[in-house]
Amino acid sequence: MEIREFRATLEAKDFDRTCQFYAEVLGLPRLASRDEPVGRSATYQAGAAQVEVRGPARGQGKNRTAGHHPPDAPVLLTLVVGSAEKVYEELVFRDQNVPGGLRYDPSGKLVFETHDPDGVRIRFIEA
Repeated sequence: MEIREFRATLEAKDFDRTCQFYAEVLGLPRLASRDEPVGRSATYQAGAAQVEVRGPARGQGKNRTAGHHPPDAPVLLTLVVGSAEKVYEELVFRDQNVPGGLRYDPSGKLVFETHDPDGVRIRFIEA
């Protein structure tokens, strides 16, 4: 099996708000956007992987109708960074509502967690 790409696909309750979080709060570069009759999507670069945010077509309201599954399963995106302290400071500067706090995990690495507008947990861990 040859895997060419890893992409985490998230179904947003509020597409625009979730895209704003990934672009403006996390500062992930937007790679692609689609706006089609079946729905909208935006793909963001996250290191060697990608995060795709999906939402309903324009005019269909904020909530997806068929197929929307809120994150009731234990979803956790882990982003490995050079300095967890620096990233934490940047995120708090961009959005004062970033929850969490720096701490050391059991292996001694500096980490913090936050979540996106849909409740998807995001962990930043220092390399």
